[in-house]
Amino acid sequence: MLTDARGYLYWHICQEITGELAEFDDNDKITGGHVAQIKELVLKYQISVVCVEVNGPGSFSGKLLRHALNGTGCGVREEFNITNKQKRILNAFEAPLSSRFLWAHTDVLDGPVCDQMRDFNPALTNQPDDFIDSGAGAISQTPVRIGKVVGIPTGHAREDWQLSEGDHLVDVDY
Repeated sequence: MLTDARGYLYWHICQEITGELAEFDDNDKITGGHVAQIKELVLKYQISVVCVEVNGPGSFSGKLLRHALNGTGCGVREEFNITNKQKRILNAFEAPLSSRFLWAHTDVLDGPVCDQMRDFNPALTNQPDDFIDSGAGAISQTPVRIGKVVGIPTGHAREDWQLSEGDHLVDVDY
């Protein structure tokens, strides 16, 4: 998931990771599995941080991924989610989709993402939603970027950057 100074989100890749979490050789060196596939993507796309959900079966994935990514310059952030998955998906996608701030590469749209979005029912807990769940996680982890300096960059302006104090009413028409 990439973003630009205007706040647009670009879903660049959504690839299924298959097999075991990690595969080892006789010397306990990682030779395959999820972590090796993620390492390939990290190197190919120059990813600086990978966020891994570590609740449930993924509890060891953060440690193994750190080991596999050692020396790449990519960090691993472990995320423990207790929020309802359906609610996470809705909360992440609602604003970017309704504001038309989410763009997706054709490779993403040609995969199972569109089917999962179309068939998604927030009332169901057991449905195919792994791809949109990972997309929701990526949207939630994407930082908000400010593309330019607001106001005149003086010492005082940085301490009190609002143009005026008080309450403001903003009309929004979606």
